[in-house]
Amino acid sequence: MNIKELRRKALKETKRRVAEKKFGKDKLVIQAVETIDELDEIVNLMNERVRHWYALHYPELEKLVKNTETYLAILTELKHRKEMTRKALEKYLRPDQAEKVERIAKESMGAEVSDEDLDAIAKYATLAVHARREREELADYVDKTIKEIAPNMYALAGGMLVARLMALAGSLERLAEFPASTIQLLGAEKALFAHIRKGVKPPKHGVIFQHPAVRGAPKKKRGKVARLLASKLSIAAKMDYFGHEDRGKELKKEFEEKLVEILKKK
Repeated sequence: MNIKELRRKALKETKRRVAEKKFGKDKLVIQAVETIDELDEIVNLMNERVRHWYALHYPELEKLVKNTETYLAILTELKHRKEMTRKALEKYLRPDQAEKVERIAKESMGAEVSDEDLDAIAKYATLAVHARREREELADYVDKTIKEIAPNMYALAGGMLVARLMALAGSLERLAEFPASTIQLLGAEKALFAHIRKGVKPPKHGVIFQHPAVRGAPKKKRGKVARLLASKLSIAAKMDYFGHEDRGKELKKEFEEKLVEILKKK
């Protein structure tokens, strides 16, 4: 093999490895989880807009049906309040709720609006439903992908939380290089800087507060639980990035056993 051929092959291999690092699955997941956050904002705004818009026609419905998914489902099928009969509403509500919505619809203080107006509101409600479904499908994709690329961390914290940790770190590689103390405080940077500059109490946890074990722990023990979880996640991240061994069940069992000890101590 001559020098030119060797150089060409080396350059090709280098490009392949750079591409793998730059456009790895973790990068795709990070984009997906950031998109989910954006969709959450959009969906919340759309839900609020639908309620305010339809309230012009049937203002009482907002308090009668507080579940947004149910509220949107009703609007996409039953546009005019006169269509909201007990029989039609029992598809979405308990019989007593359906009866109440029908009764109050007849006495509503809302304005009479045209079919064209109601069609416009219903179309927007349908868009809100689709946006919510897209968000759920994207969350399923994130969960599935994290399970594939980071099985050890997935066993400890689930797909979405691990994806958020990766997004805050910038990549799986960087997350694997972080010590447990850094992982514990990822997402609490503002509170940490306030502690350094103003001397306020240091944060005990960052985004890992979303983990049920941390969130559900007594307030005085959350710091210890967060530290335990961060320690196990640090080990898991290194296994996921530098190795190929799936010891998720073992790590989870160790975490749960230590958790019991922490919670038992007074």
